[in-house]
Amino acid sequence: MSAEILFEKRGGLGEITLNRPQALNTLRYPMIKPLHETLQQWAADPAVIAVLIKGAGEKAFCAGGDIRSLYDGVVSGSAEPYQFFQEEYALDQYIYSFPKPYIALMNGYVMGGGMGISQGARFRIATERSKIAMPEVVIGFFPDVGASYFLPRCPGRIGEYLAVTGVTLDAEDALYANLVDWVLPADKSHAFIEQIEQLKPDTPAAEQLPAILRGAGARNTPIQPSLGSKRAQIDQLFSHPTVHNILAALENAAADGPTWLDETLQLMKTRSPLAMVAALEIVRRGKLLPIAECFAMELALAARWMTAGDFVEGTRALIIDKDKNPQWAYTLDELTPEKLRTLFPLFT
Repeated sequence: MSAEILFEKRGGLGEITLNRPQALNTLRYPMIKPLHETLQQWAADPAVIAVLIKGAGEKAFCAGGDIRSLYDGVVSGSAEPYQFFQEEYALDQYIYSFPKPYIALMNGYVMGGGMGISQGARFRIATERSKIAMPEVVIGFFPDVGASYFLPRCPGRIGEYLAVTGVTLDAEDALYANLVDWVLPADKSHAFIEQIEQLKPDTPAAEQLPAILRGAGARNTPIQPSLGSKRAQIDQLFSHPTVHNILAALENAAADGPTWLDETLQLMKTRSPLAMVAALEIVRRGKLLPIAECFAMELALAARWMTAGDFVEGTRALIIDKDKNPQWAYTLDELTPEKLRTLFPLFT
C-alpha cells in the first residue's frame, strides 16, 4: 500500500493516517481504493471496534483533493479524473453507513475532499486549529463529496451561504453549523488517541467515546460563534431564489450594514458565476434527496463539468500560473435557466 496513507491496528482501534503533510494531506487517486478496501475489511473484523482517521503533521487533516493532479488529467484528456470522482464519492458514501464508530480528528485544514471523508463520521472532532470549508467556487468547481447532502442540513440558510461563498469556518462556527460534533483542545489530541486505543471490548465504543471526549476537555456546544450573530441576515439574504438576487440583496444590505456584508459581496464577485449558480442549485435540490441520489447527482455533474465548467481556468489562474485573474466562461446575466440546462442537462 502507498506510504501516502498508513493503516494500523492498535488495540481495538483501526487507525488511518493521511501521510502527505507537505501537501496538507491532500488526496490522490492511488489513496482512495486502499482506504475504501481497508474500511470494508475492518467492518468485517471483530477485533476492530472503532476507526480513527487523522492527518499527519499539525497543519491539516486533509485540505482536499490533489487539484494539480486533477488539472493535469483533465488537460491531457485522461479518464483518471472521472475515475477519481467515481471512487472518491463511493468511499464518501460508504462512510455514512460504516457499521462501527468512525472518528474523524479534523485538526488544521479540512476542505473539499477532507470534508468528504469526515462528514459521514459518527464523531467529527475539530480543534481550535481547524479551518473548515467547501471552497470549490474559488477554482471554478462546485461543492461536491456529498456537499449537496451535508450543506442543506446546516441550520437555516448557512449551507447556501457556505456553498456560494466558499468561506472558511473556525471550530466554533463549524460546531454551530452542524459540520462538527465536538471541539477538542489540540494539545489533548495525543492523549485522546491513547485513550481510544484502549477502548473496552465489552462495551459499545459509541457509548464510551462521549465520556472519553469530555474527559479530554472536549465540548459539544459552541462558544460565541460568529455565525450566531450573522444568522438572521444569512437566512434572509441567502433565501433569495438566484445568485443574482442574492448579490443584489447583499448590495442593498451592505450600504448601511456590518462590514462582513460588503466583504461577502466583494468575495462573491471574484467567484466563478457558473460555479456559484451550480452550487446554489445542488444544495437546494439536495434538501429533498436521499444521500445516494445526492452523490449520483454530483457524479453526473462532475463528469460534465470537466469540459463545460470553469475548473480548468480557475485552477490555471489560482494554482498553475498563479496570476489570480481567472477569465470565467460566463457572466451571471448569461446564465439563464435555458443556458444552464444546455450546459448541464440534469438541471431540468
